[in-house]
Amino acid sequence: MKNGQELLPTTFLDNETILAYRKQSQTLSYKEDLWSWYVLRRISIYLTILFCKMRIKPNTISWMSVFFILISGLSLVIATPLSIVLAALFYNIGYLLDCVDGEVARITKQTSSKGYYIDIIIQAAALPVFLSMVLTILRQAGMLDVSILEMVLVYATFVAIIMALLVPIAYQLTKLTMSQSTTQDPVNSIRDGSLFFDIVAVLLGLPGFFVAVVVIIIVEQLTGVDLILYYISFFLAMLVLKTGLRVFITSRSFDKS
Repeated sequence: MKNGQELLPTTFLDNETILAYRKQSQTLSYKEDLWSWYVLRRISIYLTILFCKMRIKPNTISWMSVFFILISGLSLVIATPLSIVLAALFYNIGYLLDCVDGEVARITKQTSSKGYYIDIIIQAAALPVFLSMVLTILRQAGMLDVSILEMVLVYATFVAIIMALLVPIAYQLTKLTMSQSTTQDPVNSIRDGSLFFDIVAVLLGLPGFFVAVVVIIIVEQLTGVDLILYYISFFLAMLVLKTGLRVFITSRSFDKS
């Protein structure tokens, strides 16, 4: 997927104007995953053009992305079939806006260090979503007998703690990145060299998770079989394994440099 910079995420609806906007704003990046490239980028350009015409600033779009991603985690902890489906919707809106902000910035030539900083915050916003999976399991298993309001307060506390730690880190990373060139993450290098690992990365990430939970909710409604608890437990187990491998691979990369 990532071998040709000339590739564009086109659709049959594209005219010459749309293609021109794509060429200007949708350069293939090593950070691009299968979900964003083959799904979200196909539709993001239309929203990008609309936001450009409305003169909405890229950083404003970025903060909207943070909001929807955080709301997806909140919807997930409510742990009803409808709220889980809404969590998938909110997450993808947030991820779509994360695509749009960079496109608007490139088209309007408004790229900035602040935009890079907010982009790190967007990545950090995914952390409470992962934590919300634990709360969802506890509620589904009947081990957490609390009201929705109490769950909202717990989730809001998670968000506050994570952001309190990561906002200053995001600022320092931004300043460091703006002052010197950076090398590619060794895990991303492995992913770029194999379609198999690219697919695994999507399935074990939030895009794959939210696709799976929507499918499972539909299956549950049709069959009456409870599956969501087992899937989320499996996903978190794979997350722990994936994190351990990432730490190992990343640590080994320093020995080779």
